[in-house]
Amino acid sequence: MNQKLSPILIPVLLVLLVGAGGATAQSMTPEALDAPVGTAFTYQGRLEDSGSPANGSYDFEFKLFDDLSAGSQVGSTLEVDDQAVTQGYFTVMLDFGASAFNGQARWLEIAGRPGESRVYSTLLSPRQALTASPYALALPASGRSPTLPAPT
Repeated sequence: MNQKLSPILIPVLLVLLVGAGGATAQSMTPEALDAPVGTAFTYQGRLEDSGSPANGSYDFEFKLFDDLSAGSQVGSTLEVDDQAVTQGYFTVMLDFGASAFNGQARWLEIAGRPGESRVYSTLLSPRQALTASPYALALPASGRSPTLPAPT
């Protein structure tokens, strides 16, 4: 079966404050507010299979690069198997580690295949530029989480 996967990818970096009972930043404890955020981020994409929104289970391979089309790979290759894709949309958590992000531009290269396939036959192009989220921009150079104002 020769399927053509075509990307319509929408990069999204999300930082959410979620807690049981609808907790907000104002009701969180000081310890929770000072907890490190971590290096994982959410990536949301849209995938088409043979010109239509993909549905089903797909495997993805994610690589980080320091250039749009050439350059060097940064960090390890991440594989996400059997990812649900519904109406073309999928969401994955990716973590290339802290050393992958040093303030320089990064691009995400994604390869995909239907879940039953064994070979990554489709490299989605172009690479997707990763942009900083507002919360990440607030982090001081030391890598520590910012100090938030005390609840009023």
